[in-house]
Amino acid sequence: MRKLELIFDEKTAFHTLEYVMKNSLGLTKRQISQAKFGERGICVNGKRQRISYIGQPGDLLTVSLEERLKDTGKVVPKQGDLEILYEDQDILAVNKPAGIPCHPGRGHYQDSLGNLAAGLFEKRGEPCPVRIIGRLDKDTSGVVLLAKNQAAGARLGEQKGRGVFQKEYLGMVQGHLKKTVGRIREPIGKIPGEKLKMQIDRNGKSTDTEYRILDFLEDNTVMAWKIFTGRTHQIRVHMAWLGYPLLGDSLYGDGENPYFSGLALHCRKAVFCQPFTGEKIEVLAPARHWREALRMGKFLDPEGNLTGSRQEL
Repeated sequence: MRKLELIFDEKTAFHTLEYVMKNSLGLTKRQISQAKFGERGICVNGKRQRISYIGQPGDLLTVSLEERLKDTGKVVPKQGDLEILYEDQDILAVNKPAGIPCHPGRGHYQDSLGNLAAGLFEKRGEPCPVRIIGRLDKDTSGVVLLAKNQAAGARLGEQKGRGVFQKEYLGMVQGHLKKTVGRIREPIGKIPGEKLKMQIDRNGKSTDTEYRILDFLEDNTVMAWKIFTGRTHQIRVHMAWLGYPLLGDSLYGDGENPYFSGLALHCRKAVFCQPFTGEKIEVLAPARHWREALRMGKFLDPEGNLTGSRQEL
């Protein structure tokens, strides 16, 4: 349950609760309707009130947004380790390892990130539906955000649509790019008959990928990306289209990675606003599994974080 509180002042006094909940608390018509039928859904000074009540200066409005837990059982809880990067009463941000999917699916019905999150909530005695905001591919590691309640999930979803919620990635590609910075806006669509693979498609969905070179290795390039649209395999498709596929990408490249096993793509940062307070939050995920394999102290510190002037995208 998420509780919101507001003390009526000169700006909010003498307005109805419905008006204040919409305009000051940012609640939707549906959320207000759901709260109305909760046992302690909408209260003023500790007593239930109708949404037509006119607030007086000094009144304390409390709105309880109760969770509907009927869908909780769809994700089987599994106990395991989760590296928590950030948490408050609305959001959980974790560092997802490479090799596990975000959601349960074929071959991964009980070992996905969703299963581990459900297990964490169950262990705490706080069962709630698992709401992953901005998932990562199975083979991509890094920051993944989970919303703890329906309202937070809806607001974070709106931030994605408005470009407020942004992610930055770290990765390695085959070959040496000539341009140190660039932007790719080629649309992406599905390949007919393919289950997973995407392609550049003039009739596909619009995309926006910004990149910067961080370093050159002997035959490869270390890069960073900002994505302003969240399309399936966006970075992987764009880099393969440029002729520089990601290391370890067997779907769009040859799958070779001379440094470590798997795809060389890591979501190192997520930037968003706290869904209720509006505070800007920046979450960083260290790429520790890169450090030992690559020993690239040149731009990674002992924890696998970007260091020095090269960390800025």
